[in-house]
Amino acid sequence: MGQSNDNAGGRIGGVSLASFLQMLEQERKTCTLVVESEDRSGRLYFNEGDLIDAECGEDVGQEAVYTLLTWQGPSFRVTEGEDRLRRITLPLAHILLQAATRQDELQAGEEDKEQAPTASSPLESPAVRNNPALRKLVETIISIPEVRHYYLLNRQGKMITQSSSNTKLPDFITYSVVSGIQIRKVLKVKGPHRIQLNLENGDMLLVFPGAGMIIGLQLDGKASVSSVTAKLRPVLTRQPPR
Repeated sequence: MGQSNDNAGGRIGGVSLASFLQMLEQERKTCTLVVESEDRSGRLYFNEGDLIDAECGEDVGQEAVYTLLTWQGPSFRVTEGEDRLRRITLPLAHILLQAATRQDELQAGEEDKEQAPTASSPLESPAVRNNPALRKLVETIISIPEVRHYYLLNRQGKMITQSSSNTKLPDFITYSVVSGIQIRKVLKVKGPHRIQLNLENGDMLLVFPGAGMIIGLQLDGKASVSSVTAKLRPVLTRQPPR
């Protein structure tokens, strides 16, 4: 197993843990990522871009990853890779999706309480209020009954506005789009015009990687994708700038 000691002495901040894990995967790193938050710490182990193991307190493997992904504002540093038992067999993309779904379910009750007194807030946020085209897009999305939550990101994956307090799913949406683009380049084909994924809780994640922005919609699992797309088509053809 190869080793890497890049950034062995420095701490990394200002980027989400999920995004940094995706970077290590894409760069096919062999290393140990030490994650710290307040007085807590954990480790994630990579071998040539594959996340093979993790530890956090008494948790190991995937459960440790899920725990680390819930930490707010952690810092991390990269140290040498270690010869570890492979406890993690799922692809990183699946783990991030499951982590986002878990977090969404845990926060569902709190979201309902927070959103109840601010029902008009989606259209009153500065990003939406000052951009007529974006306001029209959000109005259209809100009018679709099958939509549970929406996530609007720019082409760099930075959040513009979202209806959910889930901070993990936007990272996965960006990862899905990047992966789709990479596949497109390898196969030398066009698209994807949309990405459709089924979440563990039964909901559906529908992603439109448009030229102006990335639109992620969390839909009722029984929703008709063609019906939702038809309702969005008039605004999808003129997506607002970031």
